[in-house]
Amino acid sequence: MNSAPTAEMMGSIPVRNAWHMLLYAWDMVAWRGTHHAEAEGSPSLLGLLARVLAASTRKLLRRELARSFAEQGETVRGVRGRVDFARSLKRLEFEAGRAHCAFSSLDVDTLRNQILRTTLERLGSDPRVDHVDAKKAAELRHEIRDLVRAMDGVTPIQITKTAFSRLQLTRMDRSYALPLAICALLHRLEMPTECSGDHALTALARDQITFHSLFERFVRNFWRLHLSLFDVKSEVLSWPDDVANEYAPSMRTDMTLVSRTAPHRRVIVDTKYTASVLCAGPHGALKFRSEHLYQLYAYLRTQEDKGEPHRQAEGILLYPTARHHLDETMVVQGHRLRVATVDLARSWEQVEERLIALVSPGAGVEAG
Repeated sequence: MNSAPTAEMMGSIPVRNAWHMLLYAWDMVAWRGTHHAEAEGSPSLLGLLARVLAASTRKLLRRELARSFAEQGETVRGVRGRVDFARSLKRLEFEAGRAHCAFSSLDVDTLRNQILRTTLERLGSDPRVDHVDAKKAAELRHEIRDLVRAMDGVTPIQITKTAFSRLQLTRMDRSYALPLAICALLHRLEMPTECSGDHALTALARDQITFHSLFERFVRNFWRLHLSLFDVKSEVLSWPDDVANEYAPSMRTDMTLVSRTAPHRRVIVDTKYTASVLCAGPHGALKFRSEHLYQLYAYLRTQEDKGEPHRQAEGILLYPTARHHLDETMVVQGHRLRVATVDLARSWEQVEERLIALVSPGAGVEAG
């Protein structure tokens, strides 16, 4: 179990860096060159998310909100769609020349638009949606209220955890991908709240599973994009059990990097999101965290029977830190183990350089 990241660590991560991490984790790297002004001018991640959500919703409104067919019922003169005979007979509609009909019509009052409007309404009344400039903060709140009014035909809803799983976006809905991802994050963080400070970051810090998953997805997707000579994937490993015991568990790596050309260098990376990379040993001296080493050791040693690349496989324990740096190496029974950090408080360019350098030395890795 990872120990919870400290608030100080989370507060040290620049909003711009948190934004880039989210884009990689969401598989939305196409937006990484956008919204620089919002990122630089927002003192909090929540403020940035509000500004980007407002900007992307404004673009949707310019093109008109997407419509979809919705089933509705209405009493009409004549016949439209399918006649509801039971209801029409009960209400004596036929005698008056009317019929209760069920029919489909194109409507903007869809789930995706309902989620957008509801999220904007909540952001518009949240005092933590701020900016370094008080005037711009007021302008943002005013813009959000204008966007809500422009979505007058969309019904606010009570958003549940299952609402986002019901969304079905296609390639034609690309313009909805980013705003809905922001909505999903904000509602996962259960905003608004009475907590002070940058809730979007502190909530992620409190929810270890959420931020560990985000950090893992960010690193994996970053390497997929930038390491052109490696295949990068999460890999399921099995124990080399000679009797094939049915209770033997499987193991899944956070990511496995395999070079595409011989001799097929293998690097298993395990990401950890924890406040402390080192811990005190029995006599007080700082040591690597043994439980993390044991996990990586098992990933490496249990696969040696699969061939030479597996017998020479390397392992990296990767920790995100703010203001701290660690890069140490062990060689254990032929396997090179590296315990390293990436400082998320540094400039984004330095974060990128660090991640590429971690697997570059001696590997002939090309940065994409």
